Amino acid sequence: MEHGYVLLQAAVAEGALGDIPTAYRRAEALAALDTEALTTLARVAADFVCRLSLASGPDWTTTKDENGNPVNIEDRSPERRVFSRRMMAAWSAKDTDTFDALLHAACADGQRRRSHLADLFQLTIDEAELHGKRAGRPFTVVRQMNNSILKEGLRKEDWNR
Repeated sequence: MEHGYVLLQAAVAEGALGDIPTAYRRAEALAALDTEALTTLARVAADFVCRLSLASGPDWTTTKDENGNPVNIEDRSPERRVFSRRMMAAWSAKDTDTFDALLHAACADGQRRRSHLADLFQLTIDEAELHGKRAGRPFTVVRQMNNSILKEGLRKEDWNR
């Protein structure tokens, strides 16, 4: 499990520094991990993105056009990004049942597993890049990832080990 945490921390650090190709390669490596690790790391990634993003619930799947009318973003997105947006909509709305159902369905599908989970980690990297530039201090972005690992990943007995 620690291997996954370090990969995710490194991907976020590289994203925050603007090294997106390297960070995306780490996202691919993360998506290749076993289901148990992916389940935890997806929760960590979702928590991290929610720490940085103002989007919540349906904000992840809809936007407004120039007239203020709702527009479904999913109509214009590839399937893997629709998955990531739905995962984030569920997590940010604290709908863990939907989050877990989406995650387990993707993990069980050999064709979608790598592409869809890599996209979730790429979304995480994209948020790290955006906030690394905005904050001007990439370390603060990595610190938020560490907070998400402590909250959603490590068991309490592992905190000071």
